[in-house]
Amino acid sequence: MNFNAPKAVQHRVVMLAGDEEGLRRRAFHELLIAANIEKDDFDMVTMMADSQAPMDWYASVSTAPFLSERRVTIVRHLLRCDLDKLKGTDLSKLPETSLLILIADDETGDENRQKSLKTARNAWVKAIEKAGGGVYVFDPDPKNSLETVKREAANVGKKLSPQAAELLVEMTGGSLSRALEELKKIELFIGDQEQIRESDVQEVVVPSREWNVYKMVDSVFNGQVPEALRQLRVLIGSQTKAEDAAFSRILPTLTRQLRLVWQARLCIEARCHPTSPTPEVQKLFTAKPNLSAESSFSQKKAMAIANRINLTQIQKCFGILADTDARLKGSLYSFSAMEALERMLLDMATVVAAK
Repeated sequence: MNFNAPKAVQHRVVMLAGDEEGLRRRAFHELLIAANIEKDDFDMVTMMADSQAPMDWYASVSTAPFLSERRVTIVRHLLRCDLDKLKGTDLSKLPETSLLILIADDETGDENRQKSLKTARNAWVKAIEKAGGGVYVFDPDPKNSLETVKREAANVGKKLSPQAAELLVEMTGGSLSRALEELKKIELFIGDQEQIRESDVQEVVVPSREWNVYKMVDSVFNGQVPEALRQLRVLIGSQTKAEDAAFSRILPTLTRQLRLVWQARLCIEARCHPTSPTPEVQKLFTAKPNLSAESSFSQKKAMAIANRINLTQIQKCFGILADTDARLKGSLYSFSAMEALERMLLDMATVVAAK
């Protein structure tokens, strides 16, 4: 999203949220500059949301500034505070000299905790908007990330080809924050070289878990079983974490990839392109993921896989995925979680290899 700091500081309450940690951090620094507040300024106070209550935030930011035009109170880890604690505190009545910055920092936890955090974030967003505050949510946007990454490379005198840019964004899981961090490493790696090539990206970038899952799927459909098993072990890390990795990353991402391949195969059958599917094909596309809304890189990869597999084989792969889920949950027999996942890859490879 396009963040305008001078416009944002016109609000007395500003909330920064979203999964793009790098963009949140950049927006925060721009806010302080726009408010003419420097680090360690006397009129700036930082609090933790799980240590001080909203009433304390209100009292702090309502204090008259001493040497600055604004009294700034920063609240970190906002989502650790229950929204119910805001009752009795009317943020819409803050003095004109107040600037309350609420930051929904990243939080750790399993999938269930992440879902509850997302619910809490949405509730806080509604509350701050109702109070007349400014809310800025920085979530991954792969399509906009491509242009931003190219601009960042150009700013330091480097040329980034569309293919290399797409690969960089894909390998970093669509996170612009990670992509920009990895771009700095690539710049150091290539030195005086002007052009950033795909090979440079593959050589330097530390791939995300989603990318490892994609490589695992791609290896299965290419008949490269040893590589698929290697990627599986990279994803899991250790035998004891196999079940956790399966439910949190492997099965959800594999399901997503299969759905994209299925949609790509529908396009091939109908002789249309993912960006302009026929009305009949468009109706069959799932809302999420929707191949038409994916980056060109994802579309090309899905189409390449779909060219080697038919709808019957894709259907069988979905069945293998369902059986694996049942084995991991104990509904079907399996020696271990790792064995169930390895069997899944071998069964899929067998299906794909069949003529």
